[in-house]
Amino acid sequence: MMADKDLGYSFHSGQNCLGDGPLDVILRTIPTREHFDPEKVHLVVSAGRGTQTLDIHHPWRQGKQFQVCPGHIRISDRFQKVVNVFSFGGQVVITAVSDHTLCQFTSPAPFLEVTDGCPTTVLLVNEVDILLAEQRARLNPRTPGDFDNKLITIEPFLLFLSCLNAIRIKIVQSSHFSDSTWRHFKHDLNVEITRLQHADRWPASIPNLTELIGT
Repeated sequence: MMADKDLGYSFHSGQNCLGDGPLDVILRTIPTREHFDPEKVHLVVSAGRGTQTLDIHHPWRQGKQFQVCPGHIRISDRFQKVVNVFSFGGQVVITAVSDHTLCQFTSPAPFLEVTDGCPTTVLLVNEVDILLAEQRARLNPRTPGDFDNKLITIEPFLLFLSCLNAIRIKIVQSSHFSDSTWRHFKHDLNVEITRLQHADRWPASIPNLTELIGT
């Protein structure tokens, strides 16, 4: 069930301090014109032994379930306005009926909506993008899909933990993160790590991205 069936997209509530719970996106035949009305969802998914770019639209007549590759999910409307959501990986189930197509994204890791209204989330996504870009450069893949093929094999929650730990270490080792946005982010990061520790979900040893992605 959608978190709010009257909206073009919505997040379910979650316990995570840094992101949101499952995401629903609804692509309608006739836009409501009362809010953001998605027309297309752009993302990378698993396909056979590799990955492929997928543009979900209404009416949808292809597969009903896909594994989502870590990265950006871009939701666009008829006026080229884009909602950008970062995912650490998960699943999308697509249900098409006569007047709409419903995309239901789930993951053991949070979804991060990149919006000017939440600068700490933007900062977190930027840092994760940097971490992944460093790994992509290290591997120097021959084709664009090679890196995604490795990334999609990582369990989403473990990828989330590895990124948080790398950012935590970066902050501890540097004194250049003193503006107000960084201070708020460091506070939220510490709160989330403490929450995970109390829930026994923060392992004593967390593999770094190089270990997770391999060579």
